[in-house]
Amino acid sequence: MPPKVKSSTTSSPSATSETPVQFVKGVGPRLGAVFTSRGIVTVKDLLTFFPRSYEDRTRLLKVSELSDGEKSTVAVRVTNSKKIPLKMGRSILDVSTADESGTLGLKWFHAPRGMESRFTPGTQIIVTGTVKMFMSRPQMVHPEIAWGLSSQVVEEKGQPNVGRVVPVYTELEGIPSRSFRKILWEALEKFSETLTEDLPIRYREAHQLPKLGEAVKAIHFPDTEEGVDAGTSKAANAQAIQDLVDFNTPAHARLIYEEFFKFEYLILRQRLHMEQEHAPAFGTSGGKKAMQDLTGLLPFKLTGDQQKAIDEIATDLSQTHPMNRLIQGDVGSGKTAVAFLTAGLVLAEGGQAALMAPTEILAEQHYRNAVKLFGGRLAVHMLVGKTPQSERIQLQAKLASGMPLLLIGTHALIEDPVVFKNLVFVMIDEQHRFGVEQRRTLRRKGMRADAQTGKLLQPHSLILTATPIPRTLALTAYGDLGVSTIREMPPGRIPIISKVIQGNARIRAYETIRGELIKGHQAYFIYPLVNDSEAEGFTSLKSAVAEAETLQQEVFPEFKVGLLHGQMKSDEKSAVMDRFKRNELQVLVSTTVVEVGVDVPNATIMVIEHSERFGLSQLHQLRGRVGRGSAQSYCFFFASAKVAEMTSLRLDVLEETNDGFKIAEADLRIRGPGEFLGTRQAGGLPFKLADIVRDRDWLLKAREDAQELLKTDPNLEQSENLPLRRYYEREGKLQFERLKTS
Repeated sequence: MPPKVKSSTTSSPSATSETPVQFVKGVGPRLGAVFTSRGIVTVKDLLTFFPRSYEDRTRLLKVSELSDGEKSTVAVRVTNSKKIPLKMGRSILDVSTADESGTLGLKWFHAPRGMESRFTPGTQIIVTGTVKMFMSRPQMVHPEIAWGLSSQVVEEKGQPNVGRVVPVYTELEGIPSRSFRKILWEALEKFSETLTEDLPIRYREAHQLPKLGEAVKAIHFPDTEEGVDAGTSKAANAQAIQDLVDFNTPAHARLIYEEFFKFEYLILRQRLHMEQEHAPAFGTSGGKKAMQDLTGLLPFKLTGDQQKAIDEIATDLSQTHPMNRLIQGDVGSGKTAVAFLTAGLVLAEGGQAALMAPTEILAEQHYRNAVKLFGGRLAVHMLVGKTPQSERIQLQAKLASGMPLLLIGTHALIEDPVVFKNLVFVMIDEQHRFGVEQRRTLRRKGMRADAQTGKLLQPHSLILTATPIPRTLALTAYGDLGVSTIREMPPGRIPIISKVIQGNARIRAYETIRGELIKGHQAYFIYPLVNDSEAEGFTSLKSAVAEAETLQQEVFPEFKVGLLHGQMKSDEKSAVMDRFKRNELQVLVSTTVVEVGVDVPNATIMVIEHSERFGLSQLHQLRGRVGRGSAQSYCFFFASAKVAEMTSLRLDVLEETNDGFKIAEADLRIRGPGEFLGTRQAGGLPFKLADIVRDRDWLLKAREDAQELLKTDPNLEQSENLPLRRYYEREGKLQFERLKTS
């Protein structure tokens, strides 16, 4: 039996949404401490702890109407109860109940002491639980009980737990669901009208959204008079409940829109603030001509998307406020060529540029590509962990002198000995692989006072990513950035043939791989573990070290097999990659260290073992290591014979398309934004109800309205906007330094 809850005897402060949660009827100090430990400190925190789903308890069934496996609600009376003793002092509580149509058994295993005393014969209760048929008799195990209620009482008086559509919350340990609903019921009765309206009224009225208090009430306990009613038709009732489950009601829309609006205003204001910071302008004294000359050195013609991205970046660089732009494009779409060309513009006008890559392999590849494409026409240098001290000293002298150059490197660029005199263009490749502070540190190396005006100058920033970002995600997680998108692929690329391989299909896949190796092509084999000792109980997982030996000795003995993983020293990794690039190794066994940037056009086979253990975007990145030459390439996703439904959906997407943008959209739908972004970015989307995939239309409306507000009242000084200003100040989200709008 759930413990009885008591309200606090401490005198309550005045009723506001900021009242401590312990002063809500039914809480008190003990449960208040439980709530506080879960982050629910005030009444507002409680009222905005929203349901994750809903259950239909509008219809009270008769016992004779119960069906096996269905969750149902029934009004019964207790006829008998007994405790069945077990070993170790435990017992089963067995309660018999009935209505006029039949009998229903109730069972609790390990029942709390004294619980049986509440089930005296004749007690009226309403029971909710999943029906299990036992010896042709319906029973419920650990059902939820509403005490002292009959169907007549439920019909006459509103109840939080029965006779309505009931909210389902994420469980809080120590607070039974029935008690939690009762507490919320009481809190809404007393405090819902005290919730502060932050949203400017004109936007609420423009979208015909309910008031905040009304919306919060309707989300927790939908009004049965608004369509969710036992008296309505079965189809209409089912649709009304489905709308609740889908968060598709006016009440949900109000809160979803408000979450998006507040977030979009915040990031758009941050973007506006950045546009009022100062940066050196480029493109007016020969830089564009130099960039055109570099373009003429390319052995290929730029795609339309590449040229558009260059034009967008050049426009940003010509401004006297810092560029903050994201350039996204699929694997092999030519993002780095765009970065090199725009860096050439900056160098031609006396600036220094830096490109930070997440791995030494990728940094070295960028450096080699820059030298190969532009020769001595682009002053490019490299700094990684293994760079000799003598080279570091010479390089530091060049940086300190202000010599125009492009420095490509890893996190070695942000170490203290590295000092730029005139770093004006910062480029970060695959920024999600770096921490926030690492990115800031590199940008800070470009901050300096203008010699003439004394104004603090910021460097221009360009972020490159080969993980395409769906538009809705770009508007939220990256809403303060300008976004350039490269969807066109260079001409001549042959789509990669992808297959999910399970069971005996592995044998045929090996035949295809052997055929490619015989033709002189090469293959990657990717494993999730370096060696077997990392398995930690997952004994079925294969490791790179063990499988490299198996592939060499048993599968492809006539070919040379190499091994690459992150635990190797930098010079060892470089030596292996060089041998693979020279085709001295035909098979490269590796971990995901090759995920980003490795470019071997002769490699036509990618095999990913245990592909069910990788994310969609990562699998697509790995697949992008092949298909970079003129020959047909193949990617085999080796998976267990039995995989979860969601995993199967993900792998099916990879079989169907090579388009990284379609894959990103699917990944976002399947995994959600938090998982899509990774743990380092998940905190950037603080939504309780809003979902950027499901609620895309509301996101776009909120963004448009936030843009309009920033144009008309950027500092929220008009009377109708003051509540919103106070919200940002109260939550510590903004300090309102004055902004101007053009």
